[in-house]
Amino acid sequence: MNVEALERACLEAWPARTRVQRDGWEFCATDDRSGRANAVWPLNWSGGDVQRAIADARAWCAGEAISPTFKLADGATAPEGLLAALAAAGFTPRTETLVMTRTTEAATPTFGVELHDEPSDDIWSPLNESAPDPADAAERRDIVERIAVPHRFALVRIDGRPAAVGLGVLTGDLIGIYLMRTAPWARRNGCARDIVRTLMHWGGSEGAQTAYLQVEHANEVAVALYVNEGFDVAYRYHYWRR
Repeated sequence: MNVEALERACLEAWPARTRVQRDGWEFCATDDRSGRANAVWPLNWSGGDVQRAIADARAWCAGEAISPTFKLADGATAPEGLLAALAAAGFTPRTETLVMTRTTEAATPTFGVELHDEPSDDIWSPLNESAPDPADAAERRDIVERIAVPHRFALVRIDGRPAAVGLGVLTGDLIGIYLMRTAPWARRNGCARDIVRTLMHWGGSEGAQTAYLQVEHANEVAVALYVNEGFDVAYRYHYWRR
């Protein structure tokens, strides 16, 4: 898997409210909650002075009212020497995140998982219940409502009550799995597993050959689930912050 290509697919699948390009870097800002939508992605380099570019990025982030953050993916960070320059400027790597992939081949849907073309109150319910605070849920909802590429929502109910949700987003031959949320009262019922299987099957039926997702390394329960579902680590990224 080409790391830069997958990173760029992620940019399209989880769109920030503001996105600009400078010197080959991607600048994303929303409401300073979701890391992917509130960071500088140094995927390419066409500039000159790296220190000046870092200072420019910090000023841009401040102007957008987000924390100065660089999202550095293993195998897709430019230019060479950026890590050392960031460290010299007082930045350190945090929130190690795994990007995991598997083929959609042999993915089978699970009975009882609903697929929806559009969001609804039932779709948002597990997100709202599992969010650390209303602002976090509101930003993610804002991002989801901005997605322009094909996507589907997967919903599981328990006794008629919305229990868990997931989102599949198509970009080319990739299906990204996002917004995996289970209401606290519904956990340990296999909802996440059923949603992942169903979204992979939907993606495969739409021509996607590879499924990917992103999960924090520290989330051992989720990582174990995805490994059991056949996902392998393709690469890792960190958020560099002061």
